[in-house]
Amino acid sequence: MLRWKYSRPLLALLLFVLAIAPLFAGNPLGKPGLQQTMAVAFLWGGLALTYDLLFGFTGLLSFGHALYFATGVYVSCILINHQVVPWWLAALIAMAVSSLLAFLVGAASLRTSGITFAMVTLAFGEAGHVIVNRNFFNLTGGENGIALDATHIPQIWIGVVNTKYIYWTALAALIFTYVVIWWVTESSAGRVFAALRDNEQRVQVLGLNTQHFKLLSFVISAALAALLGFVMLIAAGSAAPRFADSGVTISLLLMVVIGGAVTRWGAVLGGIFYSFASTRMQDLTQQESFKKIPHWIGGPIAEPALLLGLIFILIVMFSPGGLSGAYYRLRLKALSHKKP
Repeated sequence: MLRWKYSRPLLALLLFVLAIAPLFAGNPLGKPGLQQTMAVAFLWGGLALTYDLLFGFTGLLSFGHALYFATGVYVSCILINHQVVPWWLAALIAMAVSSLLAFLVGAASLRTSGITFAMVTLAFGEAGHVIVNRNFFNLTGGENGIALDATHIPQIWIGVVNTKYIYWTALAALIFTYVVIWWVTESSAGRVFAALRDNEQRVQVLGLNTQHFKLLSFVISAALAALLGFVMLIAAGSAAPRFADSGVTISLLLMVVIGGAVTRWGAVLGGIFYSFASTRMQDLTQQESFKKIPHWIGGPIAEPALLLGLIFILIVMFSPGGLSGAYYRLRLKALSHKKP
């Protein structure tokens, strides 16, 4: 993979700017509205990265990844609201529950492969959505979800004036997720993941148990998704069935493809772009000037999924490697022109 020697210093500078920007009121990130939008975008970027560990690095096309994200949201919310444990322990328990669930689902799903594997994971994901929608044991609140009891979490996460703390928490969760996945993918296990993606039979010939490594990827991605689910609970203020919907996993797939699989930062960029664009498109359709557009034009434009779908199609057609792939091609082209 082509690397640029200034990429890490620039990344560190970008993170520093993002971290201190909310401290200054004169810039857009000094406003609570954009801070909230970016906090949610950071979480989707991190969640897209956890899905990239499965899809991009290990070659597992799962349609049930939303199940583990929703587990993090619901388990932590239930434990906090019922004062079973402190909020930080609720987050750890949610990660443990999600990991165990991923282990069980993975052990069953990985007995299959290809499209059958994808359909089995979809079935498990839909089962989770049905459970939270039916108000399981009168705990999940059904279609209305459950509101987080704000009295049982630190008050720095409560109120509009404290939105910057939610922003920083989401940014920290994204950085933590990135560091963990970077460490995993750069380890010997990560090299096995890549080998499984490229040629599973070759890995089997080497005497390695491919199922164990696939299951490891499954569990790691689920645990990190649950952590991001806990932070999303803080940002959203409630646990809702939409977090368990299969459409979430489809969106994650789009994020990874738009940003570019395997590069890590590409998945994060795709997730942030997708979330931010969706929110801004929805805000645009609420403005008075938009209502003056003829309905036959404004109607389709009012659906963010349509525009994002068109962007997805264009990227697949003209930039198969996503945004990160386009960047690396431009870098390679620029370097080739410098050579004598």
